[in-house]
Amino acid sequence: MRKIPQDIIGDIAILKFPRRTIWLIRKLKAKKFLKEHKAVKTVLEKTEGFSGKLRTLKTKHLAGIKTKEAIYRENNCIFKYNVDESYFSPRLSNERKVIADEVVKLSKKKGTKILVMFAGISPYPIVIAKKLKQAKKQATIISNELNKKANIAGEKNLLLNKFQNNITLIEGDAKKLPTKLKEKFDIILMPRPNLKDTFLKTALKLSKKGTTIFYHGFGTEREVLDEIKKDTINKVRKISIRKAGDIGPHKYRWQAKFKVR
Repeated sequence: MRKIPQDIIGDIAILKFPRRTIWLIRKLKAKKFLKEHKAVKTVLEKTEGFSGKLRTLKTKHLAGIKTKEAIYRENNCIFKYNVDESYFSPRLSNERKVIADEVVKLSKKKGTKILVMFAGISPYPIVIAKKLKQAKKQATIISNELNKKANIAGEKNLLLNKFQNNITLIEGDAKKLPTKLKEKFDIILMPRPNLKDTFLKTALKLSKKGTTIFYHGFGTEREVLDEIKKDTINKVRKISIRKAGDIGPHKYRWQAKFKVR
């Protein structure tokens, strides 16, 4: 029997069924899943995948407690959010750890300025702040997100993790950041969704010589390298790139790291 695709976020499971699966079968399978997974309290069905500029999905309740508020733990941090209102992927947990560890290594003891674009419910800023605290390093962290509801969840997550004094949230379009922020950053994270615009020209406006940029690209390795070179116009060096997970059959997310000249 084919396994039902699933994501488990805290005590919520999100299942995906073939389109022609009848409603009664979906309900029965959801109840069975609930019985077999004691930590799961709610089962939802993914009715539409991530879409739109905000990359949100749509789900329908199938079994268990009727809620879409997930409480999820990773990297010694806690996150709470509505699964239909904000993009979040538990599959990127290890990726957030890897990037946070690299950011900590690049950070000075005091005064490092860090910008996280496309921050969502603020998992990257919070995981980074946690690891900086453990390393006894201090930094200014700015978290930017377009989705208003994600920012509201982000504010609550700062409080949950006690980093409300360490991270500043700025709501709005990333392209407007250069007019809102007059400072230049030492480290810029770009965990961008799969959109046509690379936003690299915006990141360069917020950079200085020696700034390290972490960039998410999609497609083939060659396609990601070409878009970086095209939109940075020889203003970056030391580009390293690696796979950071798949987004579909033979489709990959790539993590590129490079320095501004």
